[in-house]
Amino acid sequence: MIEYTRQGAVDLIQLRDSLTYSNVDRVRTAIEQTIKPGQPRLVLDLREMALCDSQGLELILDLRDRCVKRGGMFKLAGASHLCQDILRVTGLLDQIEHYEDSVLAAGSFAV
Repeated sequence: MIEYTRQGAVDLIQLRDSLTYSNVDRVRTAIEQTIKPGQPRLVLDLREMALCDSQGLELILDLRDRCVKRGGMFKLAGASHLCQDILRVTGLLDQIEHYEDSVLAAGSFAV
C-alpha cells in the first residue's frame, strides 16, 4: 500500500495503489504511524498512484494541513498527467508544491 523512507529530515511516503474511498482509511493510518513527532517535512510520492477520488484528495489536504499546523511542510512528487489534471481542476495544484520526483521534492526543503 505505502512505502516509507527517510531522507535526512524528510519523510518520503510513496503510494503504491490508487487513493480512493476503498483504501483511504488504511492509507491514513499507515501514514500517521510513520510521520515523526515535531515539525514534519513530508513528501507524498504519487508516481505509482493510478487514480485519486474525492476522499483521496481530502486525505492529501488533511496531511498538508496537519503538517503546516505542526510548523512543518508538505509537498507532492511524481503525479501522473491524469493525477496532475485532477489536482489542477480541483485547485490543489495551486495550493501544494509539486515536483517531478521525490528527490527534487526532498531537496527543495534545503533551499
